[in-house]
Amino acid sequence: MTRRSLPAVVALALLLSQNLWSKTEFFKVEDLRPGMKGIGKTCYRGSKPEEFQVEILGVMRGIGPGTNAVLARFSGGPMEQIGVFEGMSGSPVYIDGKLLGAVAFSFAFAKEAIGGITPITQMVDAFKENPGGTPGGARVILKKSMLWQYLLPPSQAGMKSDDPFVTPPEIRLQAPTALSPGHALIPIATPLALGGFGAEALQKFAPELRALGFSVLQGSGMSMLQTGASARTNAPADSAPIEAGSNIVVPLVRGDLDAAAGGTVTYVDGNNLYAFGHLLFNLGNTELPMHKARAITVFPSLQSSFKILETTEPIGTIKQDRSSGIFGVLGQSAKMIPMQVRLVTSRGVTKELRYEVARDRFLTPFLINFTVYNSIVSTERALGIATLKIKGKIRIKGEESVEIENRFSADSNAPAFASLSIAIPIDFLLAQGYKNLEFENIDVEVSALEDDRGATLDALRIDHLELKAGDAVDLDLFYRRANGETGQDSYPVKIPAAVTPGPLAMVVADGTTLMSLDAREQGDELIPRDLSQLIKFINNLRKNDRMYVRLFRREAGAVIKGEGLPGLPPSVLSIMRSDRNSGGLSAINTSVFTEYELPASDYVISGLRTVNLVIKP
Repeated sequence: MTRRSLPAVVALALLLSQNLWSKTEFFKVEDLRPGMKGIGKTCYRGSKPEEFQVEILGVMRGIGPGTNAVLARFSGGPMEQIGVFEGMSGSPVYIDGKLLGAVAFSFAFAKEAIGGITPITQMVDAFKENPGGTPGGARVILKKSMLWQYLLPPSQAGMKSDDPFVTPPEIRLQAPTALSPGHALIPIATPLALGGFGAEALQKFAPELRALGFSVLQGSGMSMLQTGASARTNAPADSAPIEAGSNIVVPLVRGDLDAAAGGTVTYVDGNNLYAFGHLLFNLGNTELPMHKARAITVFPSLQSSFKILETTEPIGTIKQDRSSGIFGVLGQSAKMIPMQVRLVTSRGVTKELRYEVARDRFLTPFLINFTVYNSIVSTERALGIATLKIKGKIRIKGEESVEIENRFSADSNAPAFASLSIAIPIDFLLAQGYKNLEFENIDVEVSALEDDRGATLDALRIDHLELKAGDAVDLDLFYRRANGETGQDSYPVKIPAAVTPGPLAMVVADGTTLMSLDAREQGDELIPRDLSQLIKFINNLRKNDRMYVRLFRREAGAVIKGEGLPGLPPSVLSIMRSDRNSGGLSAINTSVFTEYELPASDYVISGLRTVNLVIKP
């Protein structure tokens, strides 16, 4: 070895030794003994982690299937006054300089700062397999009626008048992480800072958020300079490095509306980041944005102290969310769905909100329901009769846009119905787990009127009951409003030239009732062949504020692969129903000749009336 090459070798050796020394070692749970002392790191103010003292009390084994928690007493700094606080989930604890785990659990109404620690080995092991998994969800058999039942009055739809939620059953059935009775270690509540949300929306949705383990608090908001892939905040830049003990937030909504869940980083290994020490939603593989945050203060409370965070710049993506914590990758950008809500108030004022919502099978429908509902009640009354017209366009990459148009006139429930009219189609689209489903943006326009425009179809009249194919008939509709006033609309209806002689039925009904009739005859289950067919089905839904005229005859037919084939010849039906074929076919008994959508009326008319006609030779 030459003298010239020696410095290079020494420099390389020093670099390698520094990397080896900087590698974080883990402290094994089995080596713990009561009375051991250590330190923890968390942020009380700003973004620089500060130390607190830790005393090991013991190990609580089997707090979950195959999982343990370390019980410890915390002290130092403000810990003795504020106790274990919301937002410190994930705060790392070290014994003899080795990482033991993350502060993640507490007891309700504790008089001392005593909490539970999730071992770091449990956190790392939880994400070893498929750390960069693709978000998805099990395909489910959809029910067609899910798309229109919410349009019916609550007594008919089987829903509570004060229940405006669209939440997948998987989340509703999830074990609650909020405060529970008894004395047990429970995950520290995650502070969910909300900016731009009004009291009315919080009153409706906060119980659902609390059941998921969130502590709802007023946030400072995260003003976005623009939406989309290049979105950034206008908060002052935070130059502090991301390290164990740093603040992070997971924005679920960002822009003119803001919802961000806060916690603490436990461990950083290269670009891999581990945090929280307990579940956020238990979503499994997901894709949620991850931002740095600055602690404004920790607010002391007798019920539960909490950290108030200010969201700063994005730093990466949360890739997994499981019972032992969350796993993120630094430097990656999470896709979110841009939304624009344009409101034309009952006073004639136009207001626009621009924001982004997290893209997740389970969260997105709920977040859209929450934000659209909030957007409406922030400018319109939530109590009393109101009429809301809603138009929506859901743009999907490489596919036809989903078009939504409805009108709701109800006493106090119109905002809930309007927000559901956007959220439920989104839920439908996500339910099948299509890999090629990529939302480009969602545009919603809501027009409000403080007036009752609801009416019931009272009767109908036509000038002739016996007609020939190709004839036109005048149809008069009579409707009645809740205050007893009556009205009449008239429309020309043409009998198709292809109708053969014989009896013919004419049904006049609103779109929701007509779709319910179809579901009863053709079956309520929907298994689309692909995303395009599902979008086509949603776009073919009738509008709830329109009346439809259908001309049909009782004839045998079948539904094959989701497509209705009425009026099939007996020979074809016989082949399809033979012993050599099994499944894939459902019988129908109605052959529809034509269906007309009548022009929009001044009123939202509901009801059904039928007239029997005779087509002469």
